[in-house]
Amino acid sequence: MTTEHTRLPIPKNDASLFFDQQVEISITAQLGSVMEKTDIRSTEGPFLVLPEYRTQYPGTVTRALANLYAEYNQAFAPLVMANREWSTDYQSCISPEGTPINGWIQIDMVGLPQAFLDAAPSLDPNEVRETLRGKIFEIENSLAMYQLLANIFAFDSQDTLFKKKIFSSLDRLRQKHRRPIALLAVTAQKYQAMRESEFGKSDNEILTDAEIRTLSGFDHFFGPEDFISHLKENKCQSDYLLYVRSSDPVSKLRKPKTDVENPLLANNDVRRIIKANAVTFNIDRPDVPLGSPAKINDTKAYLPPMGMAFPVFSDEDLSSSNFREFLASQRIPQEQIESREVHLRAKPMQASYGCYGHQHAAWNNTKFLKDLRYGLRERGPYVIQPEMKTPILVNEADGKMYTYIDRNFLATDDDQNYYFMGGFRSLMPIDSQEANRGRVHGANATVWAEII
Repeated sequence: MTTEHTRLPIPKNDASLFFDQQVEISITAQLGSVMEKTDIRSTEGPFLVLPEYRTQYPGTVTRALANLYAEYNQAFAPLVMANREWSTDYQSCISPEGTPINGWIQIDMVGLPQAFLDAAPSLDPNEVRETLRGKIFEIENSLAMYQLLANIFAFDSQDTLFKKKIFSSLDRLRQKHRRPIALLAVTAQKYQAMRESEFGKSDNEILTDAEIRTLSGFDHFFGPEDFISHLKENKCQSDYLLYVRSSDPVSKLRKPKTDVENPLLANNDVRRIIKANAVTFNIDRPDVPLGSPAKINDTKAYLPPMGMAFPVFSDEDLSSSNFREFLASQRIPQEQIESREVHLRAKPMQASYGCYGHQHAAWNNTKFLKDLRYGLRERGPYVIQPEMKTPILVNEADGKMYTYIDRNFLATDDDQNYYFMGGFRSLMPIDSQEANRGRVHGANATVWAEII
């Protein structure tokens, strides 16, 4: 382990190799002291931050992420087509040319080492983009915890970059369509969980529209019963554009066979209204089975066409020449492919988020294959990526060692202009249970630092 900022010579035309070399180096940096952010209104937490540590991305990196964002929207075209039920579906978030427009996204990726960020302005932009392509775990099109994202790095009453960008993007959408925008939780469990975790409200506490606007940027927050009442009062019309929160509750993520009542989406007439007013591509008919191309909620089916993952419908797919070619395209050494020693991470393709259902181990590990077969039966098709190593950072202030990922946020108003909204560097103590289990996406032990 080195204890200084080590620069290696950049291999000619090989930004990815340079990146990988930097990930192998443990760097010591002055991160400052960890503090707990206590002004976030949520039942979750603690929320730990490093207020003195900030990472700045150069333009070459944010432009590369924006280019990949544009590809992501293009990759959604066949997914939206398969999901479409009525001609009015998603009419407010499809461009005149027919391109789906995911208005806001979160990119979860390997943390970018400082040496790579320093070198990026002098690298070929295509090399930077392709390097980042190979370091992305997944892209999410339904953001959560808006108050946390907007305020966790706010000090001295100064608005954060994320808050400025997300609030202004919502304002532009209101002006474009001349309508307010509401959050919609499609199940009672999701509605209750959001009240508690995203607005800090207990069962009996009132949540006003003024609070919702201040804390999230949205104009209203519907649960299933509220939305049905709204439709009855408005002759089956929604006054609002709908930012739909349709992810399954954690109980179903843990046990996929769990039944969850979904009164809104199970009703064809109501589902048609929701899809007509939605600004998110995440609305499924509840009786569509796992594995159907019509399922779009919490999908990872965009990863294979973007060259970021391999689709698996049966464990026999791992024996195919196509899988070996995919691994070779990800810069896996041929000897590791032949010996099956390459470490893999398998993720459910549909209806899953976080690390639920993930399997990760060496390809030749019999338990990995057994667990994958079980996952395919329980959770439907999977996508597989080579396991990505995350870098290590040592805090000079206290000697604490962290591994880290970067979570970046981008937005667009159309299919031409994409902009960076900042991000979180998610630092996980390497001696934590979560780090040992390969789960660096976020937990109570996580310490957050700002990316601008």
